Amino acid sequence: MTSKPKNSGNTYGSAPSHDGQSQREREREDEIRVRNNAAAKQRLFVVKKHDATHLHYDLRLGHNGVLKSWAVPNGPSYWPGNQREAIQVEDHSRENAFFEGVISEGYGAGTVMQWDWGTWEPLLGYTDVDASLRNGRLRFKLHGEKLKGEWELTRVNHSEGSRRDPIWKLTKVQDSFARGETAKSILEEAPNSVSTRRTLEEIADDWNRGKRENERQGKLFDE
Repeated sequence: MTSKPKNSGNTYGSAPSHDGQSQREREREDEIRVRNNAAAKQRLFVVKKHDATHLHYDLRLGHNGVLKSWAVPNGPSYWPGNQREAIQVEDHSRENAFFEGVISEGYGAGTVMQWDWGTWEPLLGYTDVDASLRNGRLRFKLHGEKLKGEWELTRVNHSEGSRRDPIWKLTKVQDSFARGETAKSILEEAPNSVSTRRTLEEIADDWNRGKRENERQGKLFDE
């Protein structure tokens, strides 16, 4: 039987049980385990809100045992007319997919929020994901808590030696989830952690006070 990830505090405001956990916290941990099991069978995706040198969002798509990763400086947009720059970076380990906390030094130093998560699937014509990435165009569907529907990544340039990462555009495909130009941004509508509902400031404060068990990282895959 898989053990529960550690957690402390009354994160969601409900009364704690005799072991210090609230009912809501236990339900959330059960939800995470269910999602982990689904991710082991499907393609996991996560979006991190990362307050590093500059605030940005990291889109990561699980594929072939790693997370293919793009840094999106302005975050995703539900308006199909708004192409967002997406800088392809190195693949990330899937084991840190649910990390939420503070990177204290080195590359990527800053506060990391688990902004969205779910599963994804390539659309018809793009099911050979490796070929689609090589060709510079990938269409896919997201099944997240915040990001849903069809999206497209289109490469606009290749890397130039070791000096520049490939630049792509992340665009919402027109479907029932798409929004108009004047609609409220999903970044403003749902700014907090999908995992713990905390703000970036609350994540950093908890981390600095030693409440690192609130990472809610858990075990991603039963391997």
